[in-house]
Amino acid sequence: MKITFKNILSFIPSIILLLGLISCEDVIQLEVPKTDPYLVVDGSITNLAGEQVIKLTKSQDLLSLATVEGIKNATVKVTDDLGKIYEFKDPKNVGKYVWIPTKPTDIMGVVGRTYTLEVNSEGENYKAVSKLNRVPKIDSIVYKFDDANLRQKGTGKPDKGYDAHFYAVDLKGIGDCYRVKIYKNDTLKNSAENIVIAYDGIGNKSPIGDGLAFILPLRRLANTELYRENDKIRVELLSITEAHFDFWLQLRQELNNAGLFARPAARIPSNINNVNPNSTKQASGWFGTSAISTMEVKIEKAKAVKDFNE
Repeated sequence: MKITFKNILSFIPSIILLLGLISCEDVIQLEVPKTDPYLVVDGSITNLAGEQVIKLTKSQDLLSLATVEGIKNATVKVTDDLGKIYEFKDPKNVGKYVWIPTKPTDIMGVVGRTYTLEVNSEGENYKAVSKLNRVPKIDSIVYKFDDANLRQKGTGKPDKGYDAHFYAVDLKGIGDCYRVKIYKNDTLKNSAENIVIAYDGIGNKSPIGDGLAFILPLRRLANTELYRENDKIRVELLSITEAHFDFWLQLRQELNNAGLFARPAARIPSNINNVNPNSTKQASGWFGTSAISTMEVKIEKAKAVKDFNE
């Protein structure tokens, strides 16, 4: 169609209406129904030596600004598939339940084992089951000096600095799932945009990523800002179950679900189940198991590469 001045004029009323809708900023007070608090679990068993932690808190009403309340006086234990029981205690009485090994070098999580969490709280019994899967080693972390891209720009972020990639190869066999964590100077990058998960060597469920080196978006997706010289970068690659992959996928979608075209919110999945199917007391959160591969480097100008190996 030939575009004329008359054609453009015909669109102006629609454009004005659209701009009016976009610019509406009236504050709306939502009447959010109150709900009874329920159990929220945040815990993971790893193959690293030392303490293991499971946090129990109470849920909050939507839009609540109150401090999250820990659940006290619960009984928490984890049993592996060989029948060994690990007792968790809350020494500070704040809802942070800890398994303290006899020796600092003792390891609880073993690749290939299945672990069952049991929580008894306020007369209700909850269970969750997770298998600790394998994880490949991280081969290297490389970095180059560059300009910040649009995603890496922002208040307090450097416009120029070092962009970093990590390299690892997915283990052969379809269905390995992972989460990538990035630390800058020992601080975890933990916003919604830093949630990076992988199915084999790619970001979505497909057999085509089996056995591949992790693709470019996964290698750099958690780097939401550039690094300066002498900064420390630590990458952790964690194995997760496929169900845990689905949990992180849904959580990331909900955390980023905003704007004019936001879709209706969906419930985040959970593997925490009340043993009594007739009970009205349910739970949320996730009990996970992870083998962890880690690598840390310090940014040094002399060790920067000219370009990344794609």
